[in-house]
Amino acid sequence: MDAETKERLMTPGPPADAPELVPSLQLSALTRREENEVIDLRRKHAYSRCADAMRFFSECSSQYTIGVVWKCREHKDIMNECLRRANTVDDMDRARSIVVGRRLEIMQEKLSNPRKLF
Repeated sequence: MDAETKERLMTPGPPADAPELVPSLQLSALTRREENEVIDLRRKHAYSRCADAMRFFSECSSQYTIGVVWKCREHKDIMNECLRRANTVDDMDRARSIVVGRRLEIMQEKLSNPRKLF
C-alpha cells in the first residue's frame, strides 16, 4: 500500500456540526446518564468519520480467522490511528454541546408548556 492511500485512510472525515453555547453552559454539570450519552455520541461520530478505515479492516478480517492477528495488523493500525485522530478533546466538546443543547431544548419546552393541576 502506498503512503498516500495509507494517509487518506488514517485521516478522519469532517467533524459533526454542533451548536455554539455560551461559556457558562459549556461548564455546566452533566448527569451520569448525560455523560454516557456524550461518550456514545462521540464514539458514533468517530465511527462514522472513520468508516473507510473500518471497512478496510473489516474486508481483511473477513478473510481470515486466527490469522487475522498477523495478516491484518497494518489494517488494524490504520483503523486505530484514524479513530485516535477522530477522538480529540474538540470532538468531546462538540458531543457535550449537542447533549447540553438537547437539554436546553427540553427545558425550554417545559417552560413554554407548564403543567396544569386540573
